[in-house]
Amino acid sequence: MRIIITCGDPNGIGLELLLRAMSDAQLAFDGVELALCAPPAIVRAYADVLMRAGCIEPVHVGEGNVSIGGLTLPLLPIEGSADALQLGTPTRQSGNVAMAALHCAARAVLASECDAVVTLPVSKHALHAAGFPFAGQTEFWGSVAGANPLMILACSQLRVALVTIHEPLARVAELITLEREIETIERFHRALAVDFAIQSPTIAVLGLNPHAGEHGMLGQEEDAIIAPALEHVQQRGIRAEGPFPADSFFARSHWQRYSGVVAQYHDQGLIPLKMIARGRGVNVTAGLPFVRTSPDHGTAYDIAGKCRADYHSVLEAIRMAQYLAANRKRSSMHVSPTPAR
Repeated sequence: MRIIITCGDPNGIGLELLLRAMSDAQLAFDGVELALCAPPAIVRAYADVLMRAGCIEPVHVGEGNVSIGGLTLPLLPIEGSADALQLGTPTRQSGNVAMAALHCAARAVLASECDAVVTLPVSKHALHAAGFPFAGQTEFWGSVAGANPLMILACSQLRVALVTIHEPLARVAELITLEREIETIERFHRALAVDFAIQSPTIAVLGLNPHAGEHGMLGQEEDAIIAPALEHVQQRGIRAEGPFPADSFFARSHWQRYSGVVAQYHDQGLIPLKMIARGRGVNVTAGLPFVRTSPDHGTAYDIAGKCRADYHSVLEAIRMAQYLAANRKRSSMHVSPTPAR
């Protein structure tokens, strides 16, 4: 299995996490070849910062690989000079590097040169300054695949899918439609069954409004849209229930009864997910013909290069990519999946 990693925004913590994981001999996965899309000059400059801080072993960066201790990571070089490295600051140059890394990985995916992609954190501000035409990485990968992607955040205990993703809160209600609700539930069900290898998945669907609308007193979306969507998917054999009030659903740990949870908007689902995951959540882009994962955090400019960030998020993203890709291969061979715990 081959997994390609993109460097993300070089002024954030992404490359730091990768280099420190290599230095601690943690970036070794049985049966997996990892490769990095990044500018050699920037990797070398970032490594120099970390070596001066005393938090990694000596690094050798060539045009074709990065070596630390006994680990060597193949390097798929992209353009970018050491001058672009301004740790802690989003810039147009850092956005250009992040965008070039995404295109590097996309070329490999389209040429069937890898089984999965792990993307390190980017800055939307820097990407847009560089001319990136997408709201985020999820939308970029949807464009690459010619598909409508589904954003899932996952950890060992919980999986959350989003009906709306990177949308202003003022627009969310108008985007909650019957068609979109049904499509999200159906695609989440397929991802749980195929990618996560869960037999007979069960799905909880959250309401949009406080108290799930309180029978129309606090909003109409639950009765007019979400409940009919649930009835539709239930008739198609999908075990989905709701709509549930989001606050009590998580406060009373009802989420533990389900394979996954559908949230109506970004923060409704991701705040509890990230609290439960404690820095080890993974962003999964479902609905693509290839696997894409990412750590569930951002660039953390305030601590970039200071050896304070926890690299286990990157390890979890790689493990998740390996797990999902293996499940897909088993599914394509018509082997019955093993139920997840």
